[in-house]
Amino acid sequence: MTNPSVDSPLIKKDEFRANGITIVSTEFVGKLNFRCFSENTLILSKIKNITGINLPLNAGEVYGNNKFRIQWLGPNEWIIQCANDEKLNLINNIKSELAQEHYSITDVSDYYLTIRMSGKNSNEILSKGTALDLKSYIFNKDMCAQTYIAKATVLIDRLSNEPMYDISVRWSYAEYLWEWLVDAAYEFTE
Repeated sequence: MTNPSVDSPLIKKDEFRANGITIVSTEFVGKLNFRCFSENTLILSKIKNITGINLPLNAGEVYGNNKFRIQWLGPNEWIIQCANDEKLNLINNIKSELAQEHYSITDVSDYYLTIRMSGKNSNEILSKGTALDLKSYIFNKDMCAQTYIAKATVLIDRLSNEPMYDISVRWSYAEYLWEWLVDAAYEFTE
């Protein structure tokens, strides 16, 4: 396993602040891609027992608590987020509880980094780089959408009713996206 504090292309990036915008790199987060048939109520029940929350079943829904955050990616696909040091325990619990069931779980933590963007001008910055209609798809807290920002594939997760987003991006595009977001925010510097 890689050491994120050494290998992350964002490790040397300082928090960026402008008028109405903040961009920071978040801590390394455990991210598990989970797939199953959403009609399998036994799996749904066991995942709720393990995490304390339901798997979201509608497009763009996100459910979370103090330990886990689950994002809907597709009809039978989710990302389960947890503290990086908790992910092996979560994987083992899922494998133990679902040993007889048809599902897949893949650790994609090393695949994504997360950039957090917040502030009153966040929507305007995001709108510069994506064709996604933010007002239709991620207009409230606990909504997510997969899209592109400046040609980088991303998962945008709205964390608050105030503009605050976690933007998950592949490691190989993380520095590029960071620089693009900072550049797009310069119009708001004083």
